[in-house]
Amino acid sequence: MSSPSPASEAPRSYTLAWVGSLLLIVGFLIGLLAFPPMYEAPKTEAPGMVLFIGRFHPILLHLPVGALGLLCLMELLCLSRRGEESLGAAALLTLWVGAAGSVMAVLAGIMLSREGGYEGGNFTLHQTLALVGTAGVLLALVVRLFSMSHANRDLMHAYRALFFSSFGLMGLGAHFGGNMSHGSKFLTEHAPEPLKSQMISVEKWMLSFVEKPKAEPAPPPPPAPEVPKPESTPAPVASAPTPTPPPPMTPAPETVSSGDKLVFQHVILPIFEAKCNKCHNEEKSKGDLRLDTYEVAMKGGENGNNIVPGKPEESLTIQRILLPLDDDEHMPPEGKEQVTPAELAAIRYWIQAGASANQKVSEAQFPAEAKEAVKL
Repeated sequence: MSSPSPASEAPRSYTLAWVGSLLLIVGFLIGLLAFPPMYEAPKTEAPGMVLFIGRFHPILLHLPVGALGLLCLMELLCLSRRGEESLGAAALLTLWVGAAGSVMAVLAGIMLSREGGYEGGNFTLHQTLALVGTAGVLLALVVRLFSMSHANRDLMHAYRALFFSSFGLMGLGAHFGGNMSHGSKFLTEHAPEPLKSQMISVEKWMLSFVEKPKAEPAPPPPPAPEVPKPESTPAPVASAPTPTPPPPMTPAPETVSSGDKLVFQHVILPIFEAKCNKCHNEEKSKGDLRLDTYEVAMKGGENGNNIVPGKPEESLTIQRILLPLDDDEHMPPEGKEQVTPAELAAIRYWIQAGASANQKVSEAQFPAEAKEAVKL
């Protein structure tokens, strides 16, 4: 009589794995009860320890990415009976580590959101998909444990379907998190066509479920027409030589072709978009400051007046740019692309001239040092 095959052996005991997995699930539920997900700006200031832990979120999220990414390869090898027999225990441990990392990263991310400045469609999808994906990974952990405990290979197929689906949702959530940190064009900017258009259309489709339709910004009001003064009959006076009228001012060559382009819309806003709006936009408004439209830029943030018309030295925008690079308050932060001298001169001039939304480029008197930033 032949010896029994491994498949007919008695199932192994996984008591320790069950205890660890149940503790992980209970810890996740308690964490969500203590810090429920928020999709609006917090109304109260969070304790310092909560924010301290929350700022570990960018570090902690790399653990589940690495562990679960490795697990994808291991599960492909475990599709065969021999692969499962040799790598099943290691795959279970890797799954537990990835699930634990997911739990820690999600809870830290929820704590980080208590800092404020996180809202909008990208944040909603980032947080929601991360929560659903983590819950799916935890459920997959239970299904794998049950399958291994009862030597049920059919149930193992259901586990793998659940795991790969959950990991895919987490990947989508990570993409929308990247949009918050690096801008919505970070992933698609250099993508080949037609992949780029497909990615953008899918992203817009997903955002349409969580974002309200954006109203088109109202065009700036036209300048008031000049009312001609009534002509009066001058009193007869002695004839005098007619003064020679001054020659008309010729705009600089850079502005001749600008037509009706506006200083803020076509000069200042592109600078903000390139250097500031990764942290000060509709999705991520650090310090309650947004710079993606004229209205919100003029409103300012929580620390005071961002832009003071006519007073560039009193405007926080100028003050933060001029701080030393290693100063914690310097903007953009060290390591990010910095505002150039020409861009700073252009922003300073715009504020000094009144920080208008309607000033035309063709009528602006930009200083010479700002010309590099005013190429239109």
